[in-house]
Amino acid sequence: MMEDFIGYLTQQIGSGKEDITRLEKEERKDEADFVKVRTNIYEVCKTVTNALAQRPGMGLEAVSARFDGFRKTWGEALDKAREHGDTRNIVIGETKLEVLEDVIAHFAEVAK
Repeated sequence: MMEDFIGYLTQQIGSGKEDITRLEKEERKDEADFVKVRTNIYEVCKTVTNALAQRPGMGLEAVSARFDGFRKTWGEALDKAREHGDTRNIVIGETKLEVLEDVIAHFAEVAK
């Protein structure tokens, strides 16, 4: 199951990189930047999963706890962006949390 989860993240990263390349060639920089944020979150989650899941005494609980930490930290940053009417960071924050929720939903299948 863990291999399937890592495979899913890898596929999302590859797809994102292809989209970034295509959008940049089409000179659609803003859209490419948006996809870069999404792709980066998948990369961060893959790195965290690989690091913690293999560490003795850590495992799936540590990965889940780290994802929860991301949710809290990024949620707080989004709240601050909303307080200040910072449209760019609102979009980035919403994107991070949207991708994180996708990752968590797929991770739940592994953690069963």
